[in-house]
Amino acid sequence: MFNSAILEVAIGIVFIYMLLSLMCTALREGLEGLLKTRASYLENGIRELLFDLKGENLAKAFYEHPLVFSLFAGEYASPAPGKIAGALTRGKSLPSYIPARNFAAALMDIVARGSGRALVSTETVTVAGIRGQLALMDNPAVQRAVLAALDTAHDDLDKARKNLERWYDSAMDRVSGRYRRSTQWVLFWIGLVMSVGFNVDTLTLADYLYRNETQRGAIVAQAGSIARDASGLPVNFKDVKEQIDELRLPIGWDFVFNEKARQSGTRTNLWNEYHAYFTKPLGWLLTAFAITLGAPFWFDVLNRIMVVRSTVKPHEKSPEEASEDRQA
Repeated sequence: MFNSAILEVAIGIVFIYMLLSLMCTALREGLEGLLKTRASYLENGIRELLFDLKGENLAKAFYEHPLVFSLFAGEYASPAPGKIAGALTRGKSLPSYIPARNFAAALMDIVARGSGRALVSTETVTVAGIRGQLALMDNPAVQRAVLAALDTAHDDLDKARKNLERWYDSAMDRVSGRYRRSTQWVLFWIGLVMSVGFNVDTLTLADYLYRNETQRGAIVAQAGSIARDASGLPVNFKDVKEQIDELRLPIGWDFVFNEKARQSGTRTNLWNEYHAYFTKPLGWLLTAFAITLGAPFWFDVLNRIMVVRSTVKPHEKSPEEASEDRQA
């Protein structure tokens, strides 16, 4: 069974993971603000949805439609024509979000009235008009999708629009999943750079906390305060770094150099010396992988461990007394 010391070490590690995740998420959001990769993933998803991978035909007409063109500034140009958007693909001035209603209304209008920003026809959009224009459309995949939307709606224009909205939403769910996976990889590399740059080694942290009761108690107290009131969490990179520095943990290369200087007059075992070199990269990788799970995950884990500790700690302080029953 885990004793309170092991639980407190776990609390300390989880608390550090949560702070580092907040720090890396702040960096990721800053990178997102600079590159606008959400917009590039959205544009990539629309090109795939409209079967226009180069963004030269229907996708271009869609982005230039007034219902969509009003959502961003500048002219449309695909960030990655003919390619799949990546984690560092710049979204330029394209919108990061397009409502499903705008998508359906713009697509139906393009089919019925043609592309371009100028008004081509003042006639009301009808099912018969859409069906007639679909026959002239040079995009069999989208042509079939719109026909299916009309057929399942039994030629009800509002229901057909809803069908197209659901088609768009299902495609955007796939795009969102792709973006989340990309974000996790970006967080991993940011976390790895931070782990090595600041020397945040999970194995060293765990060993240090287990051997130093005072530091362990301090970090557990701070973690408990955050678990009770999440408003105390730091909100930006600078605040997180200051909070980590206040904990005085073996983080940073100064700690390594000072420790080596302190032990310079003693003889060290050759195996232990090389063992440290082999385990430190493993500790960095553990930290980087933990960061990819995100701060909300570690906050939830922290609360669960705090509940377990609250049941273990009193049990250790006041063990169960022996039974008073006596036998003859």
